[in-house]
Amino acid sequence: MHGADEEPNGSKAVTLLLRLATMALALTSAVVMATASECTIYQPNGAKATVTFKHYPPFVYLAWFNFVATILEAAGIYLQVGTGDCDDDEEAPKIPRIVLVAIDVAVLALLNLATGAVFSAVVAYGPQISACTGTAGRFCEQVHSSKHFSLAASIAAGSAAFFKDVPLPFNVWPMSSDDC
Repeated sequence: MHGADEEPNGSKAVTLLLRLATMALALTSAVVMATASECTIYQPNGAKATVTFKHYPPFVYLAWFNFVATILEAAGIYLQVGTGDCDDDEEAPKIPRIVLVAIDVAVLALLNLATGAVFSAVVAYGPQISACTGTAGRFCEQVHSSKHFSLAASIAAGSAAFFKDVPLPFNVWPMSSDDC
């Protein structure tokens, strides 16, 4: 039975939703970048060059870092939900909580590194990437979409880490002391 004297658990629900959003956005960003279609650029001298995301190291970093962040975030979701995090229990294992903090830091670092690298690369390689717009292929659109998904994942990961420690005054699912 859900008692009226229990502490609100709104921050746990918001954190879980933000973790799920982080995982989905990071995976989407990695897949969109990894499937960036080939683009053929015709240079002024008549030579043609075919490029993919693999020709730009920051794009490869984004794909791998976001994929690793997705796996780590899935582990974080398991630790948050699967271990039955009960703050009232003094004898509850502390290791999962420590690992969860390490995962939060690693996910945020990976996403921020990947996002920053891609934003810099888009500026540095702007003319080359822009040459792939229009009829030449979807490479440019996929790069920009992946960049924005990665930025959204970074914001969601940072928000999840923030709301984890902020008490929100509402209950989402019933949690009684018998559940712990």
